[in-house]
This record gives sequence, C-alpha cells and structure tokens, in this order.
Amino acid sequence: MTTLNRRQFVASVAGVSALGLTGSLAMLPSTAAAADARKKGYYSYKVGSDIEVISIYDGVWQKPHDENFIPGVSVEDTKSALKNGGLNDEFVPIEFAFTVVRTGGKTILIDAGTGGQLAPTAGLAKEGMAAAGISAADIDTVLVSHFHPDHIFGLMEKETNAQVFPNAEILVGETEYNFWTAPDLIAKLPEGRQGLAKRIQATFPTWKNINQYSGGQEVAPGITAVDTFGHTPGHTAFRVASGNDQTLLVGDLINLPALFLANLDWQLAFDADKDMATTTRKAIVAEAVADNINVAGYHFGFPNSGKIEKDGNSFVFNPVTG
Repeated sequence: MTTLNRRQFVASVAGVSALGLTGSLAMLPSTAAAADARKKGYYSYKVGSDIEVISIYDGVWQKPHDENFIPGVSVEDTKSALKNGGLNDEFVPIEFAFTVVRTGGKTILIDAGTGGQLAPTAGLAKEGMAAAGISAADIDTVLVSHFHPDHIFGLMEKETNAQVFPNAEILVGETEYNFWTAPDLIAKLPEGRQGLAKRIQATFPTWKNINQYSGGQEVAPGITAVDTFGHTPGHTAFRVASGNDQTLLVGDLINLPALFLANLDWQLAFDADKDMATTTRKAIVAEAVADNINVAGYHFGFPNSGKIEKDGNSFVFNPVTG
C-alpha cells in the first residue's frame, strides 16, 4: 500500500478509476477524486497476497450541529475542527462505509450498513455492492462490531424485519449480545432509546443463524476479534492479517478523524461509557502509530483505509490505496 500525505493531491481521471480496479492514487477524502469513489460505491485493496478487502459506501448523515454532540465542546469549535480537516462545516458529515473481506474461500461481511432506514442520504450500499460484483447470496458470514442502527439495520428489512442474509452465519460479540438482549434492559432505558432495544430483542434471539464470538477469537481465516469496549458495552474491532501485513477495522472507535482523532480527549454523545471509549481509543491509536498499522474506520469517509500519524500535538488520518 501507498501512504498518502493529506497535504498532497495527486490524481487524474485514470487514477480515479483505480479505486477498486488497478493502480494507486493519492487524494484527500474531500477531493473530487474521493467524490468519484463515493459515486462508484466501493474500492478494494489487498492485505498480504491472499486477502481482499472491499470498502462499500453507504452514504452520509448530514447531522445538524448541536451543543450535546461533543459534551463540553462548542459548536464553533466543532465547526473549526471540521474545517481544519477539510470537511464541510455546515453540518457534521457522518459517512458510512462497511467492509467485505474475501478470505479462505469465504466472503465475509463486516457490519451491514443502514439498510436505507436512517438518513435520506444514506442507504447506498446495495448499489455499491452490486458495482463490486457482490450479492447478498454471496455472503457466507456476517461479523457485527456492535448493535447501533447504522451497523445492523442492513441485516433486516424495514417493514418486516425479514433477514437480508438468511443463508449467512451471523456472528455477534458475546458481551454486546448479552447487553442488548437482557430481559430487563428496555425498562432501564429512556423512552427515546427503547425502540432499538425492542427491535433487537424481537429479531436476534429468534434468528437461528446467529452465533457469538469473544475477544481474541479468530472469527474467520485471518480475521480476529479485538475487544474495544466503550462506544457500546461490547464494541469490537477486527484485525485482518496475512503474513506481516494487517489492517485493523476500528468500527466506531474513532468516528470522524477530523474531530476525534485530532482531539483524542473529545467524547462522543453516542458513547455508552465515555471514559472507557476515550481510554480504548487512545490505546488503539498508540498501537497503530507505534506499529505503523493500517486502519479502516466506519465513519472515516471515503477512502476510509489508511494510517494514523502524529501531526504536531495531535493525530491525523492519511488515506491509502492499494
């Protein structure tokens, strides 16, 4: 893989077509080239010589600004951080991108996107998967990082909750599953948060193709579950490794790099245990920098795979292509 400098832009029309096809190209996620990649709906790269990783674009939530999104941080400071990261500061641009991994003769889906059931500008994954030549019937296994709607609603149809991947084994984290399916959970939650728990409890316990994994377990050839608790009680990252090459799929551990990587102490309103999430995020960032590990984030924008590097007193995400 080639590391991209965020202060450079080296691209051409031919280079843009490389995303998901051939060659390599340097870009910023905010460039016209990245917009072309979003329009294409996917891009792919290799881990080692035998594992193919395909990022699928599912759109964006143009979240309105509010003072509660980052506790203790003003909207003005949030806008400034977005602008410094080269992003639109009119709203918080929370993009969605999940992952397909081809390994050991299997096609593994890691998280399933919004299913078109959240923001009107999200739900593009079906088109991206089709463009990449992947159908629902091709998926052998689904790995779920955590149970937030933008990660699991793509597993179930909007009106009926019918399974989108009924022939795939669905692997969910033991800690996450036990939290969300606890009989007394719904009564403990504020009314505004009960809907998600009710939907989970009406579906997952009845699906016969769900099994559980634990941290440190190899869940597919070359893919290992990594406990990264805090964002949710059982949030999990996945390490994809072949030989000396690896990519760490960090899920929602970092969220937008321009906000939560540049400011590691900022906390997200959506984090269940904010202090634990911050501690976990710092540990993973330290590991990624020290060991020069490639990372991919669910909300990193497109392209969402790259390296975390020190940038003065903070950190920056530098996208890579393969």
